[in-house]
Amino acid sequence: MNLQDVIVKPILTEKAHQQMVKGVYMFQVADKSTKNDVKRAVNLSFSVDVVNVNIISMKAKQKKVAKTRKFTMVGGGKKAIVSIKPGQTIAALSPKTEAKEKKVKNKSSEKEIEKVKIEGKEGA
Repeated sequence: MNLQDVIVKPILTEKAHQQMVKGVYMFQVADKSTKNDVKRAVNLSFSVDVVNVNIISMKAKQKKVAKTRKFTMVGGGKKAIVSIKPGQTIAALSPKTEAKEKKVKNKSSEKEIEKVKIEGKEGA
């Protein structure tokens, strides 16, 4: 099997983001791919050392087409759960772990408004 066709797309859900912190990444893979194919594809694509690969076959689900009596099949295929060597990350997929710092406005950069006193006019 061609290694470029093994990984279909990464899975980017909340659960997957929690696992990425631990060094575990999830990918949707081709139906005919094996664990060795996935391991070689991840090694070549992202330049990381793969420790473990688990593959899960997902069953397709029926969804009703709106305003009709028809159903369509959604999902299905294979999902690969890939563990990489500790200390390594896939930068393109990793969530941002840095805390956002609040921006502090500098008073020197803000425009200063000069108050103009109007002389000669008193409250009548």
